[in-house]
Amino acid sequence: MATKITGRATNKKLAPKKKKKPRKKRPTTAVDTELMMLRRMRLVGTLLAMCILSVLCTCIYLQGCESEAFLEEAERNYLRKLRLDTQRGDIFDRNMEALASSVEVDTIYANPRKVDDPVESAEQLAEALSLDAESLMRRLTAHSHFRYLKRQVTAEEAEKIKTMDLAGIMISREAKRFYPKKELAGQLLGVVGFDSRGQEGLEATYDTYLRGGELEARYHRDARGRYAMLEALPPIETRAGHSLQLTIDEKIQAVAERELERAALSSLALSGVAIVMDVKTGDVLAMAHYPRFNPNRYREQIAEDHTLRQAGKRIVQRFRNRCITDQFEPGSTFKVFTVAAGIEEGLIELEDKLDLEGGRYRVGRKTISDTHRFKEKRSIEDVIKYSSNIGCIKIGQMLGRERLHTYLKSFGFGSRTQVGLAGDAAGLLRPPKTWAEITLANIAFGQGVAVTGLQLVTALAALGNDGVLMRPRVLMAELDSDRAVLRSFAPERVRRVVSARTARKVVQAMKGVVEHDGTGPLGWIYDYEVAGKTGTAQKPDNIAGGYAEDRWIASFVGLAPADRPKLAVLVAIDEPQGQYYGGVVAAPAYKAITEWTLNYLGVPPSYGSREAVRRETVIKHYGQPHPSAEGAYYDWPNNKQPGVDLEEPVTVGVPEFTDLAAREAVRLAHQSYLSVDVDGTGRVVGQSLSPGTMTAPWTRVTIYLKPGPALGPQGGEDKP
Repeated sequence: MATKITGRATNKKLAPKKKKKPRKKRPTTAVDTELMMLRRMRLVGTLLAMCILSVLCTCIYLQGCESEAFLEEAERNYLRKLRLDTQRGDIFDRNMEALASSVEVDTIYANPRKVDDPVESAEQLAEALSLDAESLMRRLTAHSHFRYLKRQVTAEEAEKIKTMDLAGIMISREAKRFYPKKELAGQLLGVVGFDSRGQEGLEATYDTYLRGGELEARYHRDARGRYAMLEALPPIETRAGHSLQLTIDEKIQAVAERELERAALSSLALSGVAIVMDVKTGDVLAMAHYPRFNPNRYREQIAEDHTLRQAGKRIVQRFRNRCITDQFEPGSTFKVFTVAAGIEEGLIELEDKLDLEGGRYRVGRKTISDTHRFKEKRSIEDVIKYSSNIGCIKIGQMLGRERLHTYLKSFGFGSRTQVGLAGDAAGLLRPPKTWAEITLANIAFGQGVAVTGLQLVTALAALGNDGVLMRPRVLMAELDSDRAVLRSFAPERVRRVVSARTARKVVQAMKGVVEHDGTGPLGWIYDYEVAGKTGTAQKPDNIAGGYAEDRWIASFVGLAPADRPKLAVLVAIDEPQGQYYGGVVAAPAYKAITEWTLNYLGVPPSYGSREAVRRETVIKHYGQPHPSAEGAYYDWPNNKQPGVDLEEPVTVGVPEFTDLAAREAVRLAHQSYLSVDVDGTGRVVGQSLSPGTMTAPWTRVTIYLKPGPALGPQGGEDKP
């Protein structure tokens, strides 16, 4: 095979490359050395200049753009601010009697880093402060300079800690809220927490006014935790909280709470509320609750309630202002507003007669009944006097859904009262387009609608104020630390609901309720004409649906004096046991509260056609009055001036209840400072304590009743 030739000089020998001769280096001279050094210096100088320029730019940026952020960071490291709450403002009643104020008390705290023996200290502190030793041990061994041990201690506890002289355990002073009247208006006032922030009631609603500002002063803290103040605290007066003046009168409040408690205890009720309002201004003079609430013992009472709930007992939250938060069906007290709407529309007059269908009336598939089964026609005045469901249903049907809803809405139902308190509920008043035929009937006599106590008494006050609705007022003025008025809150007119003529006619009809054959004779007052209305409403059964057969709300509302109303008063008792009619359970408390308040305010008595009846009643019970007794005082034995003796007797005697009706026995028991349980129906045939037995006030006495011959109308209440 022939050999392939791939290049031209294949058979020729390659010539070797010639090596270049190295250049001879020129000898380094002094000039060269200087130039080299100069270059290096320029390079280093340029680099240094760039670094310095970079540093300068960074400094300019940090000082110019980020100075505030770095300053704040620095201050967080070594500067501290001492913040102290200023003095909280006081709360006064309308007569400038203090209801809430602030006092200085001791607080125990620790610096865990300075505690020598945590175990021994925890044991001693636990015994002195009634705290858990294990919990104290965790606080005393914490990696911190500050731990609270117990705040707002008693003077005795603080003295014990001082005598122990434990290392790292210190005492400071801080403000504590104090309520000098204890339980008086507790739910209305509310409570204040450890941080001087309002948590309930007025304390929470007007917290920004009462709390004022904070005092601040800077101090330096070094690496060892040592402190040095840099400036003095500003005067406390410059940032003190403002005080409040309420419309509440502490004396009226005290009487309302006492009489409400008596009514609730005597009927073994779950709870109760009472409200006293000035008709002309809308001022709330008293807002009482049962059970009572003491803001000074807030935490203890919360713990007590928790224990009772765990034991299976039904209780209410005692710190809640149920006058504005709790909603209930008003029952027969609602009928006066249905009648007012009918009169205002010109559909009825008091003299008009209605067929009450013999006490039974069918609406759709439901049959509505009355307690008093009148077969003959009765006047509109009798519809109110005997609390006829059927009469109000017929008036509601005349009005129709739209018109009845419009008037009820105008009276304030279904809307918040704007009283200026947290928790002010709107109630329940459904739109008229959702009303069925039976719904219209139910609402006309007080079912299928929910109201609050304040809504109900405010609407009633509008009738007493010639048809003008006033906004309920609790706050009268805002004051500074020297009690000078900063801002006043004047009475506010909301709107006219009905004409003065209509309002007076309804009030006239309500007078018959407290007559001897009405549904609320126990609300009758000797020296003043009363326009009242009873209510007995079944409570809804939230589990089984419909209405509970054994749970009721008994209520009584009234205006007095009826000819020139000054007061509108509501008493509502929740779930009374035994007798549950409003005319039996709530009316006596209404009478006691109203009578005392009218005398206290100096309202002239209502003399006239009833004077003879009053005098006959007084003579029957007390004998002939003292010759020197005149005017409003003749009905008091031994020439005793009207008023409420807030001091109860040490012992009381048990009266004779035999042959009395239930209502008369309950009234006699209240007058004798006794609580009563009713067993049976009819007239009293026996009692658990013999007549004449001396016992402590408000001892519970059981009276036993059996059916007997009636001695006259007893004024029963309708069942919804």
